[in-house]
Amino acid sequence: MQTIRLNIDDSIFEKFMGMLNMLPKNKISFSKEEYPSISLEKAKEKVQNATNSISKDSAIPLSKAINDTLES
Repeated sequence: MQTIRLNIDDSIFEKFMGMLNMLPKNKISFSKEEYPSISLEKAKEKVQNATNSISKDSAIPLSKAINDTLES
């Protein structure tokens, strides 16, 4: 079995799913990734904290930020 990941525009999502539903059910399976959402206020707070840490010279190194992101 092969696995692919697609990003599908909302405007054609229903049509795409309709095409997939025509395939044999025992030959294809679906899984949907859910990403936790945060409020606009929380996002602003995170950006402000990051901006403030730059001016305080307390930011983490870029390589650590990238590794932390890839590991999450």
